[in-house]
Amino acid sequence: MILRRVIAHFRKQEWTAIFLDFVIVVAGVFVGLQAQEWSRNLNDRQRETQIVEGLIGDLDIDRAQYAQSLDTAEKRVVAAMASLEGAGLPPLDFEAGDQGAGTVDYTFDLSRLATPPDAGRDRLWTDIVLGFHPTPSTMTYDAIAGAGDVTLIRDAELAKEIQGYYNLVSSVGDQNEKILTLRRDALNTGALYGLAPFAYTPAQDYFRLVADNPQLAATIRIMATFVIFHRGEVAAAAARAAALQARLKQYLEDAP
Repeated sequence: MILRRVIAHFRKQEWTAIFLDFVIVVAGVFVGLQAQEWSRNLNDRQRETQIVEGLIGDLDIDRAQYAQSLDTAEKRVVAAMASLEGAGLPPLDFEAGDQGAGTVDYTFDLSRLATPPDAGRDRLWTDIVLGFHPTPSTMTYDAIAGAGDVTLIRDAELAKEIQGYYNLVSSVGDQNEKILTLRRDALNTGALYGLAPFAYTPAQDYFRLVADNPQLAATIRIMATFVIFHRGEVAAAAARAAALQARLKQYLEDAP
């Protein structure tokens, strides 16, 4: 219709009318493009809010898992220390050395740990070989990474922090694999001496086994040492998760 009008005005050389028709067309195109841009921006902001809320929910799961893993790790180390002490062997000694020089602090103060109660001394082997290995939730991050939606986070530093956290999550997964391999080896060693998880062994009989069998004592030391390293990774992830979650919540509050 506009085109027919323009042709008609052109034939009659009605230049003012032609100019007005041209303005109307340009304005219509401009308004249409602006409406599309506004709609796209609105959709992006809604999607960004969904992403941030999803990440906050995933971090709730992660932090609960980290807390349980850290609690279990300390119980494992305490059981190892009590095993060596009860067997009359040199105590567990741990120095992070160069391992503590990176982004993860592996230092661990053994002196602050309390000894297990007498009632738990007949299940020390169970406490050593059992553990909780956190599996952080990456559902939201995997979805946005696969779709390229990380760019919807308008704060570039926050997006970088999100990516950094999930890189650390990957490291936790690698440490899980290592500690589970060591746990399998420890279970096999324990089985050689009649030790099994949840099988109660009188404390004195257990201590005698550890004292008389260097392989068993070494297995306990190795297990405890790597549990401490694993704990360092989990503690670092827990701290990053708490900081990231707080920042995401603040980001939602500050969003226009």
